[in-house]
Amino acid sequence: MIMRKLLLTIAWMAGVVFFASCGTTASAQRSEKASELAAKVKDALTEQNFKIEVNFMTPLKGMARSVTPDHYLQVNGETLFSYLPYAGDAFNIPYGGGQGLNFTESIDSYKLTQKKSDEFVVEIGVKNSEDTYVFTITVFDNGRASIDVRGRERDPISFNGEMRF
Repeated sequence: MIMRKLLLTIAWMAGVVFFASCGTTASAQRSEKASELAAKVKDALTEQNFKIEVNFMTPLKGMARSVTPDHYLQVNGETLFSYLPYAGDAFNIPYGGGQGLNFTESIDSYKLTQKKSDEFVVEIGVKNSEDTYVFTITVFDNGRASIDVRGRERDPISFNGEMRF
């Protein structure tokens, strides 16, 4: 009887140790992947070479809504590619709404700041034939991002999305 209890206790302890080590290994792997992703995010922002696919937009007026997955903001060196939807009031623009936030232009200013250990803020200034814009992009270590767009001739609008490499 004592031998049986001893064997059950040993088997139980072995199971606890086994499952604890499995959890530690999985946790270490997740931590390593998170560190690799954080390094990719930082490198992409520093090198000015990244793409953010947006999936949600929040206009200044009106309801927030989902966005089809083909909308994005891309920075490639000194060039900004903006293919973003726009909803809001526009003031002094061409008849019919103009090109909105769909354009490719040279970047006038690019400022990268690390706000917290897991948060970066990029301010991009760009000007096209219709307006002057400031894109304020907040990117976290996990690749999640938010984009705030302010123009002189349009209401501000925000987007949420994820960085792609």
